[in-house]
Amino acid sequence: MSSTPAGKGAGKRAAELFTASGGDKQHAPRNIVKKLMNGEFSLTVTFWIFCVSVPLVGHLVFTRLLFPLLDLQSWHGSTAFLVWPLLALLYGLLASLGLWRSRTHFSGNPLWANLAGLAAILGALGAAAYAVMMAASWFMLAA
Repeated sequence: MSSTPAGKGAGKRAAELFTASGGDKQHAPRNIVKKLMNGEFSLTVTFWIFCVSVPLVGHLVFTRLLFPLLDLQSWHGSTAFLVWPLLALLYGLLASLGLWRSRTHFSGNPLWANLAGLAAILGALGAAAYAVMMAASWFMLAA
């Protein structure tokens, strides 16, 4: 009265069902960070969402909401103010890499792909400059 076919245990049958339902690693959705890093988003989405909108919102949230709440004389406030430039630099480099790689999949006018490459280089440099500016401002405010 077993519902499994002869010769197959419950574990093997469960593994087959798991694989058939798309539960194996080959069919699992990929991490958004990996997709961005590999340039799997379109050029438009990568530029406008990941390179313009997310950094703008992140900067506004930090400078308008979090910064007024930080006490730079405390350990927690100083750490948060120094961690922010590192996170911004890491994200800026990741977004620039994603923009650089997504331009290779662009099938439209090659001018846009070339401009996206320039924007990726300028974005990486801008992220580094932003991180230096934010870290330097901590030293000025903490003194």
